[in-house]
Formats: sequence, C-alpha cells, structure tokens
Amino acid sequence: MSKNRRVKPMFSLSPVEFRDSPIAGRGVFARRPFRTGDVVVPYAPRQRKVDARDPEAVAAAETKLTLLSEQRFVIIPDTSVPGGWLCNHSCHPNAAIFSDREGRVQCTRPIAPGDEVTIFYGWVSHNEPERDPCRCGAPRCRGFINFDLSDEDAAHAHVVEGRRVTMDDVLARRLAEYGAFLHSIGQEQVQEAIANTLVRMKLRKSGSVVCAF
Repeated sequence: MSKNRRVKPMFSLSPVEFRDSPIAGRGVFARRPFRTGDVVVPYAPRQRKVDARDPEAVAAAETKLTLLSEQRFVIIPDTSVPGGWLCNHSCHPNAAIFSDREGRVQCTRPIAPGDEVTIFYGWVSHNEPERDPCRCGAPRCRGFINFDLSDEDAAHAHVVEGRRVTMDDVLARRLAEYGAFLHSIGQEQVQEAIANTLVRMKLRKSGSVVCAF
C-alpha cells in the first residue's frame, strides 16, 4: 500500500453526531453514554463574542441562537460549524446549556447512545402566547416553548427600588405553577428572566413591545 494513500477512519471519535431530528430540523445525538455532569458538546466550536450593548448583539438575538455570557458579552455561533446550538428544546431535557466561558451543553441526567440531546430553552415572550409551538413529545410537554407574559400580567406587578418586582396573589399563583415545573427539571434560573422581563414591561414606553426571548 502506498504510504501516501489516505485511510478512511473506521469510526468517528466524536461523542455526538448532528442529524435530522424528529423534533425539528437537525439535532444533536449521543454516540456514547453520558453521565450526569459530563460535558456533551461545546455550544459553538467556532464563535464571535460581542459586547451585549453592541447593536450587532441586539440584531443577532433575533436569530434566537445567541448566548448571553455571565461576562456580559453575547456569543454568536458560526452556524457553518455544528455544535450545541443545534440542540432541540424539550420539556423534559436531559442536558442544560451553560453560558460561562465559551458556552457548553452539559448532561443533567443519563444519556444513552442514540438518544437526542435536548435542553430547555426558557424563552420568555410578551403578548405572544402561541409564538413557539413545542413538538418535543415529552409526557409533560407544555405545548409551547415560550412562557408568555401579557400586559394583563404586568398590571399585577410593581417595580420597587428601580429593578425589583413585587406582585399580587393573582400573578404569584401563575408564576408559582410555572416555577414548580422549572424546579422539577432544574431550570429555576428562568425565573430571573421572567422577573427581568416584567421590569422591562413596566418601564417601557406606552404601546411598545418588549423584546423577550
């Protein structure tokens, strides 16, 4: 055999594969077992980081593929290179996305070879209750990916000390139900996004719509 001849690998060393998903579009699928706590895949192997205040970051957020880092910059994935940004949403996810450093998808319960790796998007919308239908197929699927806050919801909330939200019993009961669901899947941090959205809704100009994801 010629020494210059390239030999095709008999198998892929990648721990995941990217292929068509029964949920939506392309998804991420495990090639090997993952245990709770394992890093499954980087969020974006190739990416750009933009200051969160940059107009480019605001425009990129419309794609719903960006990730806001704890360091207050936005990670914009190069979509020509597959990564964790391809993970589909599930109402019973087996992984979670973490935004520190470069961003990563990490296993939250055991994943078997062939399983689709799913995360919980935690999107919050404003006056668009049916914006993002969910097709995850989980037994407890909520029907929609987004949790919607309406102007009526905002009427039951008050902003104190500039950024803190208080609410009456009507809104508290609604958020308590969703909060219990979030706790059951380990996604309590979404409650902070809900509170922040309520603040923006209360402080917005009359008639304007809050950009919420």
